[in-house]
Amino acid sequence: MRWLIEKSRYLALVPVIGLQIGALAALYVGGEKLVKVIQVAVLHYETNSPTLYVLFESLDSFLVALALIVISVSLYELFVGDLAVPDWMTVKNLSELKAKFGVVLIPIMAVKFVQKLLQSDSALDTMYYGIAVALVSVALTVLTVVSEKEKEAEIERTPEEGETRAKDLD
Repeated sequence: MRWLIEKSRYLALVPVIGLQIGALAALYVGGEKLVKVIQVAVLHYETNSPTLYVLFESLDSFLVALALIVISVSLYELFVGDLAVPDWMTVKNLSELKAKFGVVLIPIMAVKFVQKLLQSDSALDTMYYGIAVALVSVALTVLTVVSEKEKEAEIERTPEEGETRAKDLD
């Protein structure tokens, strides 16, 4: 029974693979939107089409894809084993993963705000939307700062050698 529970950490491969598939889908959607923008810009440059809005939609899709990749790599590193990735993509616990998700979410919200700004008819709605984005961004930034402080405090309390990582379990 213990063996089964220890090996259950490999169940994390299910969301890792799902996130990678989602990232591929988001990259495809972003690429498709980018091609449409380029077609409109080159072939129909004289018309007043919403190319800037679609360009921001493409950027949004790419940012979502990158967020999914970062989260999937972090989950893999956390539960399954080491990967040859930059240090900023690795996490040591779920709190760090949540903070990392927040850092990735802020640019996505900023792009959504710019899209709203380009498309909005009501200044009041845009202002409310901007305030909401700002408040959530501040909350996510505070979460990130608190997570970093906890990480620094943990490093001071315990040396790195004493930590058990997924790669040590095999």
